[in-house]
Amino acid sequence: ATQGLGVAEVMADPVIELHDVLNGSKIIANIDNWGDNADPAAVTTTAANLGAGALAGADAKSAATVISVAPGVYSFLASGKNATSGIVLVEIYDADPNNTAAKLVNISSRAYCSTGNNVTIGGFVVSGNAPKHLLLRAVGPTLSTQGIGATEVLLDPTIEVHDALHNNAIVATNDNWGDNANPSDVTTTGARLGATPLAASDTKSAAMVITLQPGVYSFIASGKGGTSGIVLVEVYDAD
Repeated sequence: ATQGLGVAEVMADPVIELHDVLNGSKIIANIDNWGDNADPAAVTTTAANLGAGALAGADAKSAATVISVAPGVYSFLASGKNATSGIVLVEIYDADPNNTAAKLVNISSRAYCSTGNNVTIGGFVVSGNAPKHLLLRAVGPTLSTQGIGATEVLLDPTIEVHDALHNNAIVATNDNWGDNANPSDVTTTGARLGATPLAASDTKSAAMVITLQPGVYSFIASGKGGTSGIVLVEVYDAD
């Protein structure tokens, strides 16, 4: 609410459930208010060390934790306490950036994408001093093969990639993944990285393989023609 969103628009009391997908989606952590951690200072000092935006001084209700996990596949569910709703920013930071034995290789988020302040925005940082190859996807129609109703999904997602350090300049766009100059890059790279294949009939999801310089980026997923629905936003390290 200190960053341009209306107080009534934001999720007033988010909670997090962290699941271990490879072990029956077992819940391995529940987090309500960040100050309830055994060591709440670890949240603020780690965030400061990593360059995360500081929580507002009066914000006792956001959920956050510092946690160590074994190699694997994880999901975390952000929801409003007592079934409340609103806009929420979901973040994962690699708190061991110099650990060569383990690294974060993929982050994705499934969200309801609407219009205005309710479009779905993904953000990521490319560190180091060399260009990075990435696979970006905004998946809509394929979700209807995964238990979500065909009328619920975002039928025609689009992607805009912005360079946050250069006036949020648009550096790439995509509507339909097959419109890329080399669309086979999307499918072969996805297969190599273990991304769930797009359904054979899904020509409307947006995706691209892109090379970016170190920096801070965001990509906006929205529905073509101002449409709404559920979308899966994904960023893969293709190197």
